[in-house]
Amino acid sequence: MPAATSKRVRGTQVTRHFIIGNTACDLPAPGYPNPPPENHSKGWTVYIKPLPNGPDMCTWLKKVQFKLHHTYNDASRTIEAPGPFEVKETGYGEFGIEIRLYFAQEAGEKAVYREHYLVLAPYGSEEQQAKQKSQNLVVAERLETIEFNEPTIDFYKALTNEDQFNWLKVKQGQGKGKKPTYVFKGNADPTAQLPEKALENGKPAEGGLGAGGAWSSQFERQVLAQLQQSTAVLDQMLDEEKAMAEERRKKLAAVGATVGAAAK
Repeated sequence: MPAATSKRVRGTQVTRHFIIGNTACDLPAPGYPNPPPENHSKGWTVYIKPLPNGPDMCTWLKKVQFKLHHTYNDASRTIEAPGPFEVKETGYGEFGIEIRLYFAQEAGEKAVYREHYLVLAPYGSEEQQAKQKSQNLVVAERLETIEFNEPTIDFYKALTNEDQFNWLKVKQGQGKGKKPTYVFKGNADPTAQLPEKALENGKPAEGGLGAGGAWSSQFERQVLAQLQQSTAVLDQMLDEEKAMAEERRKKLAAVGATVGAAAK
């Protein structure tokens, strides 16, 4: 049952970004049964994970349900926090995976649905496909966003607590009789927002988007610019098609008039 209105933070919205994706490889491969099950040629893992320098998903995510193809035993797989929120399997075909996300109890929010299409074959340019084949690794990911509008007070406290970044810290400077300290690893500041630039091995990428390029404001702006450019091209094509259609209409009208005159 949703929390009472009086217990929500009015006029506030909190956004959380996360990644949905899968990896796939040809069998046999490390980490998968060898020999593989009969007729199974691919090993794959579908998952939900946080951004490389983002907050801990367990702050807001209670459990994830993955609904696989009905031919799998126990096709509905539920992973509880702290995760990892992933399912590892073998198979031979691609299919859509329904994903249901359940929020933390204090959120007072209903579960939401997402879907991921399992990608097993190399894709992209010839160069990208060649790289995937040489590494025996296909990675298909996309960025997803959830917005919590007017969250409950308790949930808002969890979403704004610095402890949600503790998973990014490592122990440092521990000596005999000294209390260890914990510091953030990598050179990228922890943030709940998309990083400005792409991250590669925990650092801002130079001269390109890098492996984590899709998860940055820079990449987001590039995609928007490409969409705007494509929209302009499409609008031009539609205008040209309308002009040609009008020309065809006039020609047909002229032919109709000629035929009508001859019939008289």
